[in-house]
This record gives sequence, C-alpha cells and structure tokens, in this order.
Amino acid sequence: MMQNVVTVMKRDDDNYEMPTKLGIKILKYIKEYIKQNGIPPSQKEIMHHVNNKGNGGIVYAINKLIKSGNLVKKGATRNLWPVENKE
Repeated sequence: MMQNVVTVMKRDDDNYEMPTKLGIKILKYIKEYIKQNGIPPSQKEIMHHVNNKGNGGIVYAINKLIKSGNLVKKGATRNLWPVENKE
C-alpha cells in the first residue's frame, strides 16, 4: 500500500526573509504613521489599515519584516520601527 507524503514548508526556510506583499504594505503604513504621529501604530491600527480581520497574517508579515532587517522592535508597546537604510 502506498502512503501519501506531504511536505510542509517550514517558516524558517530560505524564502522566509523575503517580505510578503502584506508586509510591504504594512512597512509603508508604519513609515507614514510615524511621519504623522511621531510613534509607530499599534498592531490593531495596522490590522485596521490593511483591512485584515485576523491577527495571524499581520504577525506573520511583521515577523518576516523583522527577520529581513526591515523592522526592529524597540520597547514594549508601539514598538515596530523601520530600519532607515532598508526599503
């Protein structure tokens, strides 16, 4: 009897560091928000801006931005800051 084999892509694979389309949209929003308000938006504000009903996709995109060096976390709340020399 033959068994079906399913390969699941791990989130720490070679492509993990490439930002998603959602991640790029989030990064642009964070930069604009900081220009206007002097502080980064909350995750809830990010979720509202990108019309995402769940938090999972936002968290995944943000983690990819951090892993790729486009964002850094500083502090406890409103802590997502863009890295200046990255686009």
